[in-house]
Amino acid sequence: MAAVVFFTIHSTTPWWKYLASRMEFADAVVLSDLRDDGDYSLVDDFYRFIDRGDTASAALARFGEEGCADVILRCRVLRSLDRDIALRMIGGMTQAIEQAFDKLDPQLVVTFTIDRYVMDVMERIARRRGIDFLEMTTSIIPDQVMLMRRGRPAWLREPSSEDIDAAVSQLCTEDFAPAYVRGAKRFSQARFWRIFTYYAVRGAFFNVWRFLKRDRYNCHYLDALKRLKHKVRVGDVAALKLLDHDWDKRLADLPRERRVFLGLQLFPEASMDYWLKPPYMLAHDDVIVRYCEVLGRAGYRIFVKDHPLQFGFRQRELFERLSTLSFVTLVPYDVPANLLIGKCGVSVTFTGTIGLQAALAGLCSVATEPYYATEQHFVLIRDVGEIDALAERLARWHRPDDLATMRREVVRHLAAISVEGDYFGWRNFDPGNETARASVEPLARSLNAHLPRFLKSCRTAA
Repeated sequence: MAAVVFFTIHSTTPWWKYLASRMEFADAVVLSDLRDDGDYSLVDDFYRFIDRGDTASAALARFGEEGCADVILRCRVLRSLDRDIALRMIGGMTQAIEQAFDKLDPQLVVTFTIDRYVMDVMERIARRRGIDFLEMTTSIIPDQVMLMRRGRPAWLREPSSEDIDAAVSQLCTEDFAPAYVRGAKRFSQARFWRIFTYYAVRGAFFNVWRFLKRDRYNCHYLDALKRLKHKVRVGDVAALKLLDHDWDKRLADLPRERRVFLGLQLFPEASMDYWLKPPYMLAHDDVIVRYCEVLGRAGYRIFVKDHPLQFGFRQRELFERLSTLSFVTLVPYDVPANLLIGKCGVSVTFTGTIGLQAALAGLCSVATEPYYATEQHFVLIRDVGEIDALAERLARWHRPDDLATMRREVVRHLAAISVEGDYFGWRNFDPGNETARASVEPLARSLNAHLPRFLKSCRTAA
């Protein structure tokens, strides 16, 4: 049978192993970068390569200066480390993955969304060898998943009219919110300090644990360390004082079509670090400020609201910069995104699901190139230089004549890249629990139905 590699991450291995056992079209092996984890671990080979030779040279030989710089830029851990250490880690992991692929001979690799250099390097190696590399992530359509390649969706099926109608009905309800933000409703300074304290203790624990596990460079353990550049500091609690609790009074200053809802995303986050191609778009804070300056000068008022799951993780510098702009209002965390969508005429985001929700509500939705965006229904900003002309593009935009038809066209695209499956089934998965096993079956059926085509394309390409 063909060989498929499932690459696991921390706390998901039992789920991946059970899912592998349910594959009918291929022999599935679970690969891990944690010690004594999965069917095959990269750890021992990684350190053998690091300890015995010049792995930095190996990294540069495989990817060149530009390629290595790109790997470092996109990984939230590597960009906080000394460049020499980062290059050694890239080189050691590259050689460990190459050796694993030599032994396992996969025709397909499946994992979660690329969110660290290990997966980034693995995808680059797989691409060179003609091996398809698919990322699985949750769809905004409830109880469905998507397969992607570096944020670009894989077309899976032709949805029926019933599928489209059901999805439209779910996504266009007034209180709709993606599964991953439901329940995030309590925001206070006390909660900020609880989050801060928990992650400070967690970082200290993993700083010790990585040495106890003889895995000092493991990306999961390093990502917990409080000294990384993106981690919140004590002084970042000041960001909460910059939020405008009288934000709704600013609405009356301008008509709805001049109000912009700028919904922030989690940062750093996979859907930005690895989905945005131009490297300058990764300068998150600078890009946000540039959007606001361009739109503010054109007579818009921008209502900036942070992602609810970013509470306790946002550094204060962005809010400080935005608070100096007279045309920007910083909206409190507890204001629902749907409320702002209902009161604004324009939405701006990078790849966030707010962009989709805004378009379905009839707003002019400005986004980069997220999985849900179609050329005819969104204003796409593909590079930083395009932001300067945004006001002119907004002036040319017209609300859809037939909102119902537009919704079906947008949702048809989304339904075509989504299939049944519980993406979050890995949480506390117990293979001995019958209910837990049953929850995996819809996803197993979907993968058995759709993954074989990617094996075929791989063999053809080879």
